[in-house]
Amino acid sequence: MPSFLTTSLIVAAAVSQPVLGSRSPFSSNSNDLAARDLVSEAKALLALKSKVTQDPYGVLSSWNVSNDVCTWGEDTISCAANPFDGGKLALAGINLNQAELDGDDLNLDFLTELTDLTFFHANSNNFKGTLPSDLSGISYLYELDVSNNQLSGPFPEGALTAVNLTMLDLRFNNFEGPIPAEVFNMDLDVLFLNDNQFSGEVPSNIGDTPALYLTLANNGFTGSIPASLGEAANLEEALLGGNQFNGFLPEVWTGPQNLTVLDVTGNQLIGGIPEALCELTTLEVLNVTGNYFTQPLGTACAKLEEAGVLDVADNCIPGLENQKSTEVCALIVSH
Repeated sequence: MPSFLTTSLIVAAAVSQPVLGSRSPFSSNSNDLAARDLVSEAKALLALKSKVTQDPYGVLSSWNVSNDVCTWGEDTISCAANPFDGGKLALAGINLNQAELDGDDLNLDFLTELTDLTFFHANSNNFKGTLPSDLSGISYLYELDVSNNQLSGPFPEGALTAVNLTMLDLRFNNFEGPIPAEVFNMDLDVLFLNDNQFSGEVPSNIGDTPALYLTLANNGFTGSIPASLGEAANLEEALLGGNQFNGFLPEVWTGPQNLTVLDVTGNQLIGGIPEALCELTTLEVLNVTGNYFTQPLGTACAKLEEAGVLDVADNCIPGLENQKSTEVCALIVSH
């Protein structure tokens, strides 16, 4: 059975590739494009480069004033025709994934100068600070990946202003505090918030998210998993492990018709595993290890456990192997 980490990496690999495709409003065909002055974009990117003190792979080596921005390298820069501006050439995408850029003042303030961006991918660098407070001027932005950096502070409210986003990836940073309910109203396919220091209760409207892939794992969330999660109609994979969720799993799962992965490992959940959840025929991984479930498995859940889909290790479920010690389980039952 895939582990939580393996599942996370599979999801990440599936959605973190730089693409200028059908979800983009721009055409990737740059032949016969109308001329356009991209001086302001070049100035913003060169200002970024000036803050970089470590570029171990030389990804910015071709960024210089003697060349047009669109010739700075297809590995990092994507230009395309903007159909909303007479087909003029636009700086449509930036890919700095795994560049490991660093600098004492390396931040993301320059993004607001790049108003035609459709995607910005910059995972595995050392950007600091937070997102700009207002990204509404980047009206075509549909993918934002700033995972695995050194970003910090409260949830970046600027992300909420990027109204056309379909992918928001904030994984592996140092964001902290509560997450706003508004994030679950965004028209996202992908929402990755895992491996930060977010805390507090998850907003009750989590079930409103249209996301296919949702990760909240390895934070400090508390309280119950909101019942509305079972109403998230588009949900295919949800990773909520490594938090401090308590109480019961949602009893009703009428929303997700294509749920393949649900991981709630390493929380403080109690009670039983709902039969309605185990009756979802699309499930491939249901991992509830490391909690405090005490009720016997129902018929549907028992079948999933026998098939290797449901992993219930390190709980207090009667009659099953690999559970917590008798002493620990006695304390749980007594409370």
